[in-house]
Amino acid sequence: MVYFMMGGFPMMVILVFGLLGVVNAARFAWAPGPGRLGYLLALGAGVLFAGIGGVAVDLIAVAVNVPQHPEWIAESGLGLLVLQGVGEALTPLVFSTGMLMAQALLMALGLRRLSD
Repeated sequence: MVYFMMGGFPMMVILVFGLLGVVNAARFAWAPGPGRLGYLLALGAGVLFAGIGGVAVDLIAVAVNVPQHPEWIAESGLGLLVLQGVGEALTPLVFSTGMLMAQALLMALGLRRLSD
């Protein structure tokens, strides 16, 4: 849960559309049909762009909030503070790629069944 909270609001967008992609990829794996591929690829692209956008939003939050709190810098040092912020900012990309990996594996199963 802490990992999810570190990513902020973009994580909710990734969760909703990532789950939508995984569920639909599972349906494709169960009953493959060529008409579903475009929809699955578009969902996957949306999740990928949400992850990239989430990183950008989180990096903006770090860049805006760190200078506003000089006591944080005095306490931890700028380098450590920025390193922690960048680490937190990368969580949407890691989460979105995990969702995309699950979706891609399910799509691969469906494509295998489709070719038989």
